[in-house]
Amino acid sequence: MDDSGPPCKRCAERNLSCVLNKSLQTLIEERSQWKTTVTTDLDHIHAALQEVLGRLSLPPLPPLQTTGGADYVPSPHDDGLEREDPGPSCDNSPRVSPRDDALPHVPIESLYQITRLRALRSDDTPDESQPTSTRTPNHPISDFISQGLVSIEDAERLVNFYLNRIDHFMYMVGSGRYRDLESLRRSSPILTAVICTVAALHDPNSNHLYGICSREFRRQMGAAMFDRRIDRDHIRAMCIGSYWLHDVSWTLSGYAIRRATEVNLSGMFQRALENNEEAMDCMRIWYTLYICDHHLSILYGRPSIVREDAAISGWEELMTRSVFTESDKRLVSQMALLIIMSNVRELFGPDTGEPVPRAFAPQLTNYSRQIDQWMGYWTTELMKLHQFIGEFPTKGVILHHHLAKLHLHSHVFRGLKGAPVPTYFQDSAIAAVAAATSIVEMLLTDFDIREALVGIPHYIHSMIAFACVFLLKIAAQHSGQYIEDARVLDMSNKVVQQFRSTAVGKWHLVHLMADGLEKMTLSKIKSPPVFHNPPVSNGMDQTGMQYVNEPSTTMSSMANGNGTGIFNGGMIANPFEEDLNLSTTPFLHFDSGNYDFNFSGF
Repeated sequence: MDDSGPPCKRCAERNLSCVLNKSLQTLIEERSQWKTTVTTDLDHIHAALQEVLGRLSLPPLPPLQTTGGADYVPSPHDDGLEREDPGPSCDNSPRVSPRDDALPHVPIESLYQITRLRALRSDDTPDESQPTSTRTPNHPISDFISQGLVSIEDAERLVNFYLNRIDHFMYMVGSGRYRDLESLRRSSPILTAVICTVAALHDPNSNHLYGICSREFRRQMGAAMFDRRIDRDHIRAMCIGSYWLHDVSWTLSGYAIRRATEVNLSGMFQRALENNEEAMDCMRIWYTLYICDHHLSILYGRPSIVREDAAISGWEELMTRSVFTESDKRLVSQMALLIIMSNVRELFGPDTGEPVPRAFAPQLTNYSRQIDQWMGYWTTELMKLHQFIGEFPTKGVILHHHLAKLHLHSHVFRGLKGAPVPTYFQDSAIAAVAAATSIVEMLLTDFDIREALVGIPHYIHSMIAFACVFLLKIAAQHSGQYIEDARVLDMSNKVVQQFRSTAVGKWHLVHLMADGLEKMTLSKIKSPPVFHNPPVSNGMDQTGMQYVNEPSTTMSSMANGNGTGIFNGGMIANPFEEDLNLSTTPFLHFDSGNYDFNFSGF
């Protein structure tokens, strides 16, 4: 008789081995083992999810209610159930390419043809990445708003604020075809999340919402990192993040450019010339990525990714097409300036700590003239009053003119370590100080520029910070030579007050910049100057705005920052980008002497 358990009554009477008992016992043992395996697997999954949520700064999961496997410790020799890795996916019906019978032009095509690995397929087109709504009009929406993390009222307020104010500073590229919260939520959860994030960053009444929206956007970005296909709105969301979110802009910009090249976004240029609206939308996104990429390249002193392809250099052809709008005109004006600045960057290269060669002097004059010509053209093209942002488009041209001049001419301070500027670069040194002064005075005197602090990209905020730091370092190292120290300190204090009075969220750059700039200004007040150079006869008036040896007196008068120029009241501002770790910018790399300018606010 089997000793695994008591036999049933019939088997006991006949002294037989009990098969039924053995079957039941085996079944009980198998079910017990299955339960232990399942609960152990759940424990592992739960622990892994907790780790992922912790890295994403999201709330943890509640404890597991199952406890059967809580005390189970797997043996290193216990392999459990065999699990087979499915491996990379292949196309059972590989996509037919018109080049299948021709010699391959791209090596990856050959590898795809012989392996059919789906991840290697790179012939997607922008048409196939168009946003498509996966929810019917009556289908319930499941997102961070429906989950109660943000109320529907707050979400409506944030989206309306973005659509009516913020998006105009990105030429309405961010909103695309969407004009309300409902259409956004049904079509693109990630676009909804980033729009709410940017709006909460700018809204002083939404500080409690910024962290929630930001975490949701980052969560969705992380979840889609390895998605084989993403739609156009996903790339649009990354454009928005790169344009305004200074802490993640570099990462988002590079990733978005990679994903945009996968679908050959710039390849839609010819179709845009045929007045195809969908193709024009692709070009707007591509141009925005170009702007973000080159803004970041200026701010960080690093090489840009996007080069001047046919779509970039052919922007003038698009201006004659019916699909080209007034917002598109502002978009390509930025791109036209950045093409000039890209050439400047190629000329000077990375900062090696060496002074700029004297042979570069003619090139400085040439690029300075190009920037003047750019301003003369676009101030005429963008004279129309904007419905939502007033005169900012025209004034923004003047502001960007000063930003470009500062970036160009400040190179002459490279490698000097506080020593006097060579005589052959004196005109450029004067022009750099005049441009920085004009930037600050525009911010302090022009209403449209002050209003634009709420909405402009973080590139402009960063460049304003650079102008302020540049002037303070000029006062420290070249005291009284290019501008009076007292004037620099007075402007710096006024800028701090202006930053603090700007109604934005507490995590916005202008508030973070105020404390650091105030500390830097106090350091200058308490410290003696490094050099006492005799003042240079630079031809500037008391405002320090007049450029010398410029090719056009008309441009000089237009750039005059003393309120007597064509706009009577100072210059304007435009979008800024990137982090305030300004020590990484190449044009700040001239020695700060005995002063410690590396405050935590910067």
